[in-house]
Amino acid sequence: MAQARFDDSAAAPEQSREELRDLSRVLQERIKELDCLYGISHIVENSGGSLEYILQETVDLLPLSWGYPEITAAQIVIQGRGVTTENFSATRWVQRAPIFVHGEHAGDVDVFYLEQRPQRDEGPFTVDERKLLDAVAERLGRIVERINTERLLKMGQHELRDRLTHLARVSTMGEMASNIAHEVNQPLTAIGTFAQACRRMMEAGPAHQLEVLNALNRITDETQRAAEIVRRLKDLVRRQETERAWCNLNSLIRDVEHLAAVDARLHDTKLRLVLTPSLPPVLVDRIQIQQVILNLIRNGIDAMQASEAVDREVVVRTLMRGRSEIELSVCDNGCGLSSDVGSRLFEPFFTTKPHGVGVGLSISQSIVTAHHGRIWYSQNASRGTTFFVTLPTVSEGSHETA
Repeated sequence: MAQARFDDSAAAPEQSREELRDLSRVLQERIKELDCLYGISHIVENSGGSLEYILQETVDLLPLSWGYPEITAAQIVIQGRGVTTENFSATRWVQRAPIFVHGEHAGDVDVFYLEQRPQRDEGPFTVDERKLLDAVAERLGRIVERINTERLLKMGQHELRDRLTHLARVSTMGEMASNIAHEVNQPLTAIGTFAQACRRMMEAGPAHQLEVLNALNRITDETQRAAEIVRRLKDLVRRQETERAWCNLNSLIRDVEHLAAVDARLHDTKLRLVLTPSLPPVLVDRIQIQQVILNLIRNGIDAMQASEAVDREVVVRTLMRGRSEIELSVCDNGCGLSSDVGSRLFEPFFTTKPHGVGVGLSISQSIVTAHHGRIWYSQNASRGTTFFVTLPTVSEGSHETA
């Protein structure tokens, strides 16, 4: 009996050591799995949303989590994109897991051994490696789903912003329709007058040939004037894809001046430009920035309707702000803004105008922000309000290579 007890006690430590070895092996497998899955999470955090980066970094990470990393290669193929480890070679010793995106089979993740290894649970691979591979495939599917969804949402946001931007332009042109019609009517009236004069002079005989020629030249000038008004109107109203180019901000302001001056004249308002010459170019969408400028000028004109006509003036200025920004300011001498109105000024659909849509300043802010600029306002020391817009300048070296 004593001998039997001695044998039992001798076997117990050996069994405990074996259990400890098994536990250690399991813990090592769990650590490798956790390292792999944590590594993928870290890759996603640092990817900036780039699926190509995520796939390449993940495929390079996989061999470290398999039993023989020095002879392990991996490949990920998903939605027509394929990435491999640098040592990749397709062999017959492969473990594969399907990747599903929104329930559809979208690709596979494969792990290869480049040399034969002893038979285990699944060829030379273990059950734990199978579980890890399935977990990686499932995570990759979720990552792709999220990236695709974010991309669609971003596209939807851009489309919505473009539509609202276009709506604001059309709304502005609608508000100015009668003014623009009056402006176009002036050259049309002049054309009619000169045409009638030509007919009378021609009926009177050839003696008036020089006067007829002068009248025809005036008709040509007035026709071009009317065409230019219509061209600027069409440019602002038509919907187009965002297209940025290097532009001179002063030139954009002068182009807008022709339309803004129509509104200013009909509201007995003086429009004055104080533009700093030789400004560096800015990289902008010309139509969108002109939309911002026109909106700020019209807001300034509207703010002075309660003022005496002799005092109404909107001043548009440009200047360098530091070494890397151009500042545009639009100053009026109107009634100013109360604190409760000022705090909501850039909210969508907030307006103080009886028939306003309330998207002008909100869209302007969106446009300026998309151009990496800033927009804000301040109350003038005497009276009225000044709106400021800053836009980053294009570096001199970049401009030279354009």
